[in-house]
Amino acid sequence: MENLTKSEIDYSLAKERVDQVKKFYASLAVFVIVLAIYSFRNYYLRGEITFFSFNNFSGILWIWGIILAVKAMKLFFLNSSWERKMMDKELNK
Repeated sequence: MENLTKSEIDYSLAKERVDQVKKFYASLAVFVIVLAIYSFRNYYLRGEITFFSFNNFSGILWIWGIILAVKAMKLFFLNSSWERKMMDKELNK
């Protein structure tokens, strides 16, 4: 196994986090586009926009939105300092 310096480890962690953020924003953009298309289609066909119905496709959007919210919480609000401390502890063994 390679002996990595602290700066190399910091770089790899930062790169991994940037990749995670990039994937999250791409998923969020696709979600917003699909939601907008679905909403405009419903408005055109029915004359109303409802976000609180759980019919066929709307349920999928709700589940997708909840998954994105959980990912956002993990990515932006749950601090990774605990994970970092555990990694440092394991590396020092």
